[in-house]
Amino acid sequence: MKNTRFRMIALMLGITMSAISFTACDKDDDKGDPPTIVAFSIANDNESATVVFSEAVYKAENQTGDLDKAAFSVTIAGGNATIADFTVTHTAGTNEAVIGFTLNGIADGNEVVTVKPAAANAIYNAKGAGIDAAQSKTANLKDIGVIGKWQSSGMNVAPLLIYAGIDSVYANFKGDNTYVVESFTPDGSKTTLTGTFTQQRSVVTGIWNITVNQSSPTALTSVGIFQLSPLSPISMKYEVAQTEPAIVGVTPPTAAGGFGSTSGGAYGILNVQTYLKIN
Repeated sequence: MKNTRFRMIALMLGITMSAISFTACDKDDDKGDPPTIVAFSIANDNESATVVFSEAVYKAENQTGDLDKAAFSVTIAGGNATIADFTVTHTAGTNEAVIGFTLNGIADGNEVVTVKPAAANAIYNAKGAGIDAAQSKTANLKDIGVIGKWQSSGMNVAPLLIYAGIDSVYANFKGDNTYVVESFTPDGSKTTLTGTFTQQRSVVTGIWNITVNQSSPTALTSVGIFQLSPLSPISMKYEVAQTEPAIVGVTPPTAAGGFGSTSGGAYGILNVQTYLKIN
């Protein structure tokens, strides 16, 4: 009888210890599934990209810390542009991080950017589960053409503009296809032009077509061409002519005619402007 009682107690203790052990394992595994990268998209100006996670994420296992540069590996392959550096902006407890790019060279759209965690302990969810280091997403840089911030001054200003009293021009062609152009006279007077633009590569290698639809201070349309040079600093040759309202004797330059082809070449280089890209 005593042996039977002993075996029952031992069995009960075994069951109890197993339950405790099983419960402890449940508690250790309660972190659940780790976060994953569900989307990665690059802005139209190639200046930034957004990484979207499956849930809120943190730098540390204890639900603290904004993700930073050390949390990510960012690489690029193909095309012409390279990544000189990148930054990371993130708020702890949110599921998106913005990666800011500093690029060398001119992107042509063939560049494939890969983003992934720097390590398995680089990114955590609210339960402390670390992301799988094998997680990754890719996206292509955009073939952005004229998009960006540009400056022209001194002898880079088109002679026709110099004759009009302009000594410097700042242009911001934005990723949403709007633009702001500011021109200055030697005494500091500023004229601001705003509107929208469309662009596309022409059949002539390296030369783009552009149509500029100005909305302010007056409505007009200009058509022309531009060409980018990858030499440092990146520069742009730019030539457009007003087409609406039409100006008697003025026709826009064409890619086939090349730079200086405004009005069939009548103006030579007088209408050709050189811009330098501003980082």
